[in-house]
Amino acid sequence: MMKHRNRIMTAVIGIFLCAIFLSSCSVAQKKTSLRVIIVPKFEIGEMTGDFPGEAQLFYERYCSGCIETEIPHMPSTGHFYVNEEGVGILVTGSGKTAAGLSLMALLSDESYDCSDAYIVSVGCGGGNSEDTALGDIVVVTTTCDYDLGHHADSSEMADPENLVTWFPEEGLTEQAYRMFNPELYEAVYEMIKDCPLQTTELTKQILSDSYAEPEKTEREPIVMKGTALSGDNYWKGRYDHENAKYITEYYEVPDPYAVTEMEEIAIAHAAECFDMLDRVISLRVIVNIDLFLGKETPESLWTDNDTYSERVSEENNETLDIFEPAMHNLFDVSGIVIDALLEGKLSIGH
Repeated sequence: MMKHRNRIMTAVIGIFLCAIFLSSCSVAQKKTSLRVIIVPKFEIGEMTGDFPGEAQLFYERYCSGCIETEIPHMPSTGHFYVNEEGVGILVTGSGKTAAGLSLMALLSDESYDCSDAYIVSVGCGGGNSEDTALGDIVVVTTTCDYDLGHHADSSEMADPENLVTWFPEEGLTEQAYRMFNPELYEAVYEMIKDCPLQTTELTKQILSDSYAEPEKTEREPIVMKGTALSGDNYWKGRYDHENAKYITEYYEVPDPYAVTEMEEIAIAHAAECFDMLDRVISLRVIVNIDLFLGKETPESLWTDNDTYSERVSEENNETLDIFEPAMHNLFDVSGIVIDALLEGKLSIGH
């Protein structure tokens, strides 16, 4: 009788422990649904309260007070914050490697359900000197890899007067560019095309001193559509300017070259690995120009080895005093898009 009672008790305890285990597994497997993933690339100083980089205004609006969330396999450059409504901010670090690895780490994390999430990639860049002005917003329609192919030194060209020093490699074409979802970027453009944008009188003056065309230096910043060139270095100059134009022409993308930056092709490739490319929105603000302004030279800009974040807080011809107003331009237009996504007013049927 005693043995029978012990067997019953053992069975009851076993069932109880099994129920606890299954319950704990259920809790462990519960995922946080992400609705919007905002992807700036760098911050200057703190995440709040000082000179703003690409992330700060978004953090203060959507994730204020949120502490950094640890993500397995996140590179040291990556930092993730998420609020209770499923809005995440992923600061990736600059460059294609940092951006791609950071986004891959987040999308691979089983703690998060990204099946209905939109990726809003935000950042600054250099503008095509023929078509853009400082403070402009570019809705990126295609991203091209600036580095794939063959880059030559102009001094070694058979014809040194040839400004195009990039040569394509046909075998790399498949991975060299990605087009974003036209239905989505057209809807975004229509939503933000009339958003008022900021500039400064100093910015206009320096542009006026550098360019002869008054229509380029006197107009207010605008929202436009265009192609982004992703390269892993900062560049300026007429050769690389012509290369950027030619690369977009070679790949026959819908819109001409408008902005050069360092991450967008990697964001596109990472999103594509998770079937999310059609839910990527890319917005870039122009904070410098791809030709040298005034009496700038490579030596005058770069030989002091200052970091970009150290330069942007100074009044020089690389970033002028446009950087902080440009961060507000980026936030103002992106906020319209993000809020529309959260309110269900912008979707592609997902």
